[in-house]
Amino acid sequence: MTCRDVRELADSFLAEELLTETNHEILRHLETCPVCRADLATRRELREGLRRAFQRASDLGPSPAFVANLRATLETAAHKPAGRWIRFRGLLALAATVLLAVAAGFLYGGREWLSATAALARAAAGDHRNCALQFRLAERPITLEEAARRYGNVYRVLETLPPLDVSTAAGEAHVLERHACMYNGRRFAHIVLEFRGAKVSLLVTDVDGRVQPRLPGDAFPQVTAAGRVDDLTVVSFRSGRHMVFFAGDISQSDLTTLARAIAEPLDRQLAGV
Repeated sequence: MTCRDVRELADSFLAEELLTETNHEILRHLETCPVCRADLATRRELREGLRRAFQRASDLGPSPAFVANLRATLETAAHKPAGRWIRFRGLLALAATVLLAVAAGFLYGGREWLSATAALARAAAGDHRNCALQFRLAERPITLEEAARRYGNVYRVLETLPPLDVSTAAGEAHVLERHACMYNGRRFAHIVLEFRGAKVSLLVTDVDGRVQPRLPGDAFPQVTAAGRVDDLTVVSFRSGRHMVFFAGDISQSDLTTLARAIAEPLDRQLAGV
């Protein structure tokens, strides 16, 4: 089994949906592939974070009125004569069906979120490689000022954020270039920085409804994706209608440190555009 096969089956593997033979093939591959092990660990962490967030998010649960009405209905049915037991069992079945439907909706939405975020992470990694490192984009980049006139104020925010020099616990980061560029049909505001002896990209792009907002109840910034994408480290978080990515060939801990140093002021400005 190849790395591509494992990536395609990873979510089904974590959901325990695969045949036993396929699980064994994946486990054998993981024994010898640290990259896939790290990717799988990241996916598992994301799934657990999403599950915990839904459990803590009171606005996603049933309303108090619904719970009270359901409890009253079930208690009333429980005290009916034995001949009404069939109806009571029907109510129990209905309640169970509602709960299962809600759980299934959360699971389906979580999978869509993971898939959409992963696709954006691959695009961000591709932009970093083909713009910041190898300069082989199909369309020439434009200035952030021009992009702001054409496409909106989000690009104006990136004209001054982050500042030219950023202090982090892992060292100084320096802005080398700011522009807007296209990769595979997706437009990014692109800041190239030098950090820890390597080029790192900060990329901001619009997102649609398939990408889940930041996880409720978690401390900001919420790292919604952190791991390796095509041999690059990628860290991201959601800010309003935008997704912010950091990509580079450095350690995950260093890239996360840089992201946390930049995230709060950037998020405040992006929230208004």
